[in-house]
Amino acid sequence: MIPRMWICPICNQLVPNPVKRKCPNGHGLFDGRIFGSCKQQSFAASFFNTLFACVLIFAAVAAFATLLPKTSPTSLNGATLAAFIVVGIGGFLRGRKWARQGGPVVRLVPRANGMAAGCILAGAVFPLAAGIAGIARGLIR
Repeated sequence: MIPRMWICPICNQLVPNPVKRKCPNGHGLFDGRIFGSCKQQSFAASFFNTLFACVLIFAAVAAFATLLPKTSPTSLNGATLAAFIVVGIGGFLRGRKWARQGGPVVRLVPRANGMAAGCILAGAVFPLAAGIAGIARGLIR
């Protein structure tokens, strides 16, 4: 099994021993476009981590929206779901860029694609699950 490595997306080089999460050239090993560190990770691990984070973010936004007096909770929840889809599309585009770029940064493509798939699934499945829960609640009454 290949050990997971840190990869600097700016230098396009492997960083076996990062110091304070920076490469030897001083670049940070965090990519804001995939909202995560630039450590090699499998698609499945990235997908489930992102899906879990999206559930937590959605629950926090939904709880916060109920506390606001003049805001409709459904509009804020809808904006959150739309943001998940936009971030997911950005992650897929970042993964495509890294795949075309070549070099060690290609190892980050499964991480970017897993994050993107998790975000898009969260943005698409939460409304579906809410609709099914509403129908089920109506049938139970």
